[in-house]
Amino acid sequence: MDPATLSVVAVALVATKFGEGAATEAGKAAWLKIQSVAHAVRQRFGRSDAQSAALAELEASPGDEGTRATVAGHLRHELESDAEFAATLEALVTAAQRDPATQTLIAHASGNARQVNISGNNSGPISLS
Repeated sequence: MDPATLSVVAVALVATKFGEGAATEAGKAAWLKIQSVAHAVRQRFGRSDAQSAALAELEASPGDEGTRATVAGHLRHELESDAEFAATLEALVTAAQRDPATQTLIAHASGNARQVNISGNNSGPISLS
C-alpha cells in the first residue's frame, strides 16, 4: 500500500478508535486491531510535539476532515521516511481491514473514489446525491 493511501486508512481507523461505543462482544477482535493501529500511531507521534498536538485534535474531533488531513500528512511523512514503520503499520491496518467486523466500524475511500456502506437493518427512503 502506498504511503498516501496507508496514511488515510490508518487515520480513518484511529479516528474510529476515538468514537466510543463501537466495541461490542461481536466486534471485540476488530476493536483490538483498531486499537493496535492507534497505539502504533500514538507511539510514533509521541516523538514530536506537533504530531502529538495533531493527534490530540483528532481525538477531540474525530470527524473533522481538516484534522484528519493534518494527521494523515504527518503520518505520510513518517511512512515515507521509515520503511520499517511503514511495513509494521501496513500489517496492522491490513489485519484490521480483513476482519469482517470492521466493515461496520469504518468506511474508507482511496483517491477520488467514493463509496457508501450501509449496514444493519435500514428502513425508509434513502437519498444519495
